[in-house]
Amino acid sequence: MSSSNPEHHRLKRRFLGLSSKFDFAMFCMLAAFGLALAFLAYSLGGVDFGVYYAAGRVTIMGGNPYDYQQLASQIVTDTGELNNPYYYAPWFTWAVLPLSLLPYSAARMAWSIINVLLWFVSLHNLTKIVDWPRVGWRRWGMYLLMTVVFAWSTWGFEQVGILVFFMVGMFLLAAGQDRWFAAGVWLALSLFKPNITAIPVVCMVIWLILHKTWKPVITMVVLLVMMILISLLLSPQWYLALLQADKITGLSYTLNNAGGTEVARYNTTLVDWLLMYGVTGPPAAGVYAFVIVLGVTALVYSVLRSKSMTQLAAQAFLANFALIPYALFYDYPVLTLTLFYLNEQASRKSILLWAQISANIMIVLGLFVGDKISFRYWIVIILVVFGMITHFQELRMTARQQMNPP
Repeated sequence: MSSSNPEHHRLKRRFLGLSSKFDFAMFCMLAAFGLALAFLAYSLGGVDFGVYYAAGRVTIMGGNPYDYQQLASQIVTDTGELNNPYYYAPWFTWAVLPLSLLPYSAARMAWSIINVLLWFVSLHNLTKIVDWPRVGWRRWGMYLLMTVVFAWSTWGFEQVGILVFFMVGMFLLAAGQDRWFAAGVWLALSLFKPNITAIPVVCMVIWLILHKTWKPVITMVVLLVMMILISLLLSPQWYLALLQADKITGLSYTLNNAGGTEVARYNTTLVDWLLMYGVTGPPAAGVYAFVIVLGVTALVYSVLRSKSMTQLAAQAFLANFALIPYALFYDYPVLTLTLFYLNEQASRKSILLWAQISANIMIVLGLFVGDKISFRYWIVIILVVFGMITHFQELRMTARQQMNPP
């Protein structure tokens, strides 16, 4: 009877109106604060786009961007200071070629705008992939949090972590809609940065094969072969430059004008995290070996037991960052998918509310631990623990249902 009360309907309309206004206010805050962070990151000066731009310039002039002697002089000409070698796949070079035709300042501005747009498009895509939280102020608030945690650093370093996140989102959207040709294309393109995407892509390919979904696998392989053959046709033996000593050295150190080592580069990996706490040598190697065994086991389990591609992608990227020997914090934007997926799973079990709230708070606090980028590996550890708690609770509930059938 109370539902027909005019006062009840008036209060309900008032509440919905306030809720709608609050949703809109939070959305505006997300847009305004996100753009402000992007502008601040841009104003602090460029970092790695100078390498991409120089790689495009060297390619346009018929050179080999993977040859550091050719690349280094072009970087200095464009930016006024030296940067490290170029590691990305040839099809990424082709993508930045149009920007290399512009003056450096204009190209850098365009790259910044592209990355801001890709971030917000990726967040929009995420609303179609993970059903948590519902669209409204909570969703916009979480997106604002992710912009602070992940996007700002990537914008500041002018890196490609957001591009990887965008490609993974496009793949998952295509897979969810059974557009398998498009899914295969996005898988192939995402391999432009293999240290971040190779392990997850291999896991997803195996999952597709086990589920007898061959079209995206064939599409990916054919496209990869075509792009590699085209790269060899345009620049024969370009890959030989990847074998030069400066490529390996540049992963661990910054290089000077003579190609010599300068400052050690801190990565966001398990080994570098252990180093920050004084764990080195055999103890560090033992911990790393133990984690690799656990990680590989978890990956195999995920491939065999994952019920969806989204679940597998969320778990595989987390395992990848936990295991690989070379990654930096600006590569982390794709972990937005993992965090949202784990929150979605935890939100279905009220008993996990404490773990859900704690994990989200600690992700933010992880930004303030230590004074080096290696400490950001805490974010991976927090997500791993959150994932384990969520998964074990799911197993526990399943066991109870089997022991006490309805």
